[in-house]
Amino acid sequence: MPFVERNPVRSEGFFKEVYRSLIEPAAKAAGFEVDWANKSGSDIIQSTIINEVLDADLLIADLSDHNPNVLFELGLRLAYNKGPTALIKSQDTGRLFDVDNLVRVYEYKPTLWKSSLDIDIPNLEEHIRATWDNRDKNDTYLNILRRRSDR
Repeated sequence: MPFVERNPVRSEGFFKEVYRSLIEPAAKAAGFEVDWANKSGSDIIQSTIINEVLDADLLIADLSDHNPNVLFELGLRLAYNKGPTALIKSQDTGRLFDVDNLVRVYEYKPTLWKSSLDIDIPNLEEHIRATWDNRDKNDTYLNILRRRSDR
């Protein structure tokens, strides 16, 4: 997910709040240990991000605001076929042709109000569980795109 809000409709701290109030509780409820690549310290952040993106048992990628870094990291995850990836985005984010037309993307309410979270947390938990439960199917993003119509 983006670490910094560049969309003028997002207040500072929006993505930290999405992580803290939505992603973390939903993923924990689904039975996962949760980690975020936005850490303190003096490591090389790009290395931390890429290694965590490629090594995670399950990745939750927030595509809100079409952040180029997130899309690049998602592309690596999909190209390396490194495991299940649950895609999410804020409802006020436009569609991504190469994603929204092919795979399920959970859309959460950007208000992050308690009443919205009461709906979004269990729905995201279900999305995460379904992503995990379908991990052994051979219908990966790359496999779907590599199919030829003449076969």
